[in-house]
Amino acid sequence: MSWYNYNNRSPKEVEDGIEAQSKRGDIGEQWWSRRFVDVVESYSKSNRITRGKRYARKGQIVDLTVKNGVVSAQVQGSRADPYEITIRGDALDDDTWTEVEAAMADRAVFAAQLLTEQMPADIEEVFEVCEVSLFPESYRDMRTRCSCPDHANPCKHIAAVFYILAERFDDDPFLIFRWRGRSRETLLENLQELRGEDDETSQEVSFDQGDDRPIGECQDEFWSEDESMPEIQIRSRTTGPVDAVLKRLGEPSGRLTEVRDTLGEYYTQMTNTEKH
Repeated sequence: MSWYNYNNRSPKEVEDGIEAQSKRGDIGEQWWSRRFVDVVESYSKSNRITRGKRYARKGQIVDLTVKNGVVSAQVQGSRADPYEITIRGDALDDDTWTEVEAAMADRAVFAAQLLTEQMPADIEEVFEVCEVSLFPESYRDMRTRCSCPDHANPCKHIAAVFYILAERFDDDPFLIFRWRGRSRETLLENLQELRGEDDETSQEVSFDQGDDRPIGECQDEFWSEDESMPEIQIRSRTTGPVDAVLKRLGEPSGRLTEVRDTLGEYYTQMTNTEKH
């Protein structure tokens, strides 16, 4: 088969492929996703990037997984079998991650946002302090490979994977940390341990019966419906996200939804008072 014929054949249809949500314009809504896509788009201006975006929107990606330092994917092209794609970036070692996590824990706002699964706007500063980078600084910082016969890198299949990966980062920014060598669970557990019982997302809940247990020990009974409905006192220690505690407590029963919403308003008022 000539190169011309290969490059101009339409890809085979894919059932239940991974399809980009964005149907026009840029792909990747959040700043961290755009940083990732910009690395690729700034490296190559060829029509392969545009065709890769079409592949992503058409749903040609069959499979995609993110592990420590490696993104693996399959993209269906014009041939019978999908092409195999790998995108490798150097995962940070445990010693470096320990240093990064300590720097995160030292910044109360960063720790509070991450513990409520939000991406801090200035998260890159923590990595810079530790003399590492969260994102690849250039396309050459990654090692990409596709099993297709195209000699160009990135080819349209690699570009398609980058776009789908960007949307995955939109939905779950912790995948970026996973790609760099730290899972969500390990990162959050380490931050909680570093921040300790009195971190900025911690609140104490006490009942009028003298119950001074930490929230983690009584959250199962917090929303329980009792005829006596004991008085609940909440002492705020936070300047971070005001709904962190309520998120940890989970969803209340239907009758207590209004109570949960009212508590959320009180948290907001207390936090605004502390700031002024």
